[in-house]
Amino acid sequence: MSEVEALPPGLPRMISDRYEIESLIGRGGMADVYLALDHVLSRKVAVKVLRPDTASNPMVVNRFRREAKAVAALSHPNIVAVYDTGELPATDQQRERLPFMVMEYVTGKTLKQVISQDRIDAQFAVSLIRGVSEALDHSHANNVVHRDVKPANVMVTDSGHVKLMDFGIARATDNSATMTQTAAVVGTAQYFSPEQARGEQVDFRSDIYSAGCLFYELMTGKPPFTGDSPVSVAYQHVGEIPPAPSEVAQDVDPIFDPVVAKVLSKERDDRFQSAGAFAQALENALNGIEFHEDQSTPATYTLPIYGTHDSTEPGFAAQAAPMTTEHPVFTTHDEPVETTRHRSNRGLIVLLSLIAVVAVAIASFLVIRSIQADAEKRAPLAVPDVKNLSEDDASSLLRDATFNVRVEREFNEDVDENKAARTDPASGTEVAKESTVTLYISEGSEQRVIPEDLTNQSEAAARDALRQAGLEVGKVTREDSATIPTDWVIGTSPDLGSKVKAGSEVDLILSTGKVEVPDLTGKTPDEAEEILKDQGLEKLSLSASTDTEVTDEFAPGTIVSQTPSAPGTMEQGGTITYVLAEAPAEPTPSETPSETPSESESSDDSTASESPSETPSQTPSKTPRGELPPPAKPGEGN
Repeated sequence: MSEVEALPPGLPRMISDRYEIESLIGRGGMADVYLALDHVLSRKVAVKVLRPDTASNPMVVNRFRREAKAVAALSHPNIVAVYDTGELPATDQQRERLPFMVMEYVTGKTLKQVISQDRIDAQFAVSLIRGVSEALDHSHANNVVHRDVKPANVMVTDSGHVKLMDFGIARATDNSATMTQTAAVVGTAQYFSPEQARGEQVDFRSDIYSAGCLFYELMTGKPPFTGDSPVSVAYQHVGEIPPAPSEVAQDVDPIFDPVVAKVLSKERDDRFQSAGAFAQALENALNGIEFHEDQSTPATYTLPIYGTHDSTEPGFAAQAAPMTTEHPVFTTHDEPVETTRHRSNRGLIVLLSLIAVVAVAIASFLVIRSIQADAEKRAPLAVPDVKNLSEDDASSLLRDATFNVRVEREFNEDVDENKAARTDPASGTEVAKESTVTLYISEGSEQRVIPEDLTNQSEAAARDALRQAGLEVGKVTREDSATIPTDWVIGTSPDLGSKVKAGSEVDLILSTGKVEVPDLTGKTPDEAEEILKDQGLEKLSLSASTDTEVTDEFAPGTIVSQTPSAPGTMEQGGTITYVLAEAPAEPTPSETPSETPSESESSDDSTASESPSETPSQTPSKTPRGELPPPAKPGEGN
């Protein structure tokens, strides 16, 4: 099995922490069979698991458990062994518990496949029946009747060994249990016994009859009775004698005909009383020993009517019949002939014949009634209309109509959530009773609306709201916002209020908690306030610096610079500090044309009340001749 092979929903890869499922190897009427590895004993096993569509049927579950119980009590090399049994727990995909059994893993072909591939010689056929008979003898010794012996239930291993399997309809032969169910015939029509066809209680001799049908098909290539329907086959089992195998297939030795005639007797007491006796008779026939019914009285020897006798032989005169002129056969006797016994026997034969005819008529009637009841039971029914009902009400209505229910969910634009949307098969369709009907429950509209109230919510709250709306959270990005707190939702992509498909991903846009700083240079403080208001930056505040800057680039009273500067970002609620422009001072006119530059600068910086002696730079003694005075240091004039 490939490691990536998918398993059905609800079936775990490992069962009971021991059996690892590897592959599907077969399907039956009620269960699937998987190849598995037993990790405890390191061997291959076959795990038979009841299918989910049949697990809700109590009759099927009981039959499955009965098979496990019946085979677990048997231990024989010609019977497929059962090692373990249990139940898989219910899951979201499967609400029913699934019984399982762990069996011996057998490689080979079913006898049905062997028959279909080629003709089987007498020696191989007898050896196969010997294996089946030994399995049946062991089963019967443990009071278990198989009830469904047929080619499909016999495995022939690669080495030619015979394995009997599928005890699904086996029953214990005790006095408290019967072999049939009311108005039901159990078995396969082409191989079941006349008592099974009549719906009577069966015993181990019913299995021997089925084994005889199996040998008949091995030798001739077809079962003893065939027909257009199980009903016609059942009639033949009850009232007809099958043709001898040698008449059906010319290459079959007639020595097997009396053995087959006995094993296929209509009355149980006339058949072989054990499967081993049947197999022994076949082996004797294979070795050239003819089969004869046991005789109650030995055959008597009589002298011939005609003959030549020597009258001179001693004692002959005493023994010889008297001479007569009449033909010996027609000789008349004066003594009365005893006929009472012959009349009595003739009357008994007539009475037995009448009883047989009545029995066949009753059996035929029972078979017909049983088949009619089975037909009525399996008559198709219309699937009821469950649309817009709750899941419980819809399931109950379908189960009341004898259907098995499997629930699935789907989106539906027209049906409210958690209401029944449709069934498969559709309502009104006629299907067989106990069929599985899939009930689809609506999950509402597939279109989902992105909630519009996600803005200004925390990320956790937004995630919860999206999940409740049937949506998933995609990527998370961040943008600056002047009003939304850090890590709270600004918006979504697609936009809030948009309609999207259920389960779609919605990207969240969260706030960084920062804003872009506007450029306020060249604006008056009042104009700057208006700009903040227009851009929604009311949380930012403006603060004037105590310093001013003398410049002729900006009008006095306008903002020269700001902190933080633009472009840039800052935290919400922060403060922008600005510096206002100040006009430069007007220049003072020169006093005398002959003044030196140093004297002119000194006079500009000095006040009218200062005396020449208070300015050192203006003292003639401190300035060499022919040299200009040094420039004044900043603030030196104040």
